Amino acid sequence: MLRSANCSCRRNHGPIITKIRRSKLALAGLILLTTCGCNAVISKRLVGERPAKVAAKEWEGNWVTTDGAVKVKVIDADKGILKVAWLEDDKQGNPALKTAEVELRESGGWLFANTKEEDKGRGYVWGRIRNEDGQITVWNPNDTLFKQLMKEGVFPGKVDGDEVILDGLKPQHLKIIISGERGVLFSWDNPTVFVKVGK
Repeated sequence: MLRSANCSCRRNHGPIITKIRRSKLALAGLILLTTCGCNAVISKRLVGERPAKVAAKEWEGNWVTTDGAVKVKVIDADKGILKVAWLEDDKQGNPALKTAEVELRESGGWLFANTKEEDKGRGYVWGRIRNEDGQITVWNPNDTLFKQLMKEGVFPGKVDGDEVILDGLKPQHLKIIISGERGVLFSWDNPTVFVKVGK
């Protein structure tokens, strides 16, 4: 999803498809990893202690980034459920409308975006997300740090090839993530930023 230090994205994929998928996946909280060879941090359960209540006027609309654009619709404001739509080329190279459901949850003043993994169905791709002043900013989990902390027994789960599969994160695990007591666990210096277009 992000051009981070721990994510050396390859650009030998179809440029249009890759860019649009990056936009959708970034907003969904997570990974351009499945389209560019980067590593993922996947959670078997939704990340965040409770659903986030959102204001439709702050989230709905068209959002653009350097890698493409998405349209966002609030499906359930009280449960923080969004629908994200974007255009993606099909196998014949024709543009096709794609959609994904994003669930926003909160813990300790942070918002986390979650969307179901598309291909393998192992759980949720997720990340930290913030919406301020007409900009949505998304930070990817740092897979290298999560792998290390998993080996140390800090987080429950397993490593599946190059990817991290987290078991359900409990409040004490979320506290570690939010507090930064074990380091910044996101690609903090390389967020994806979406800017709202129009009203």
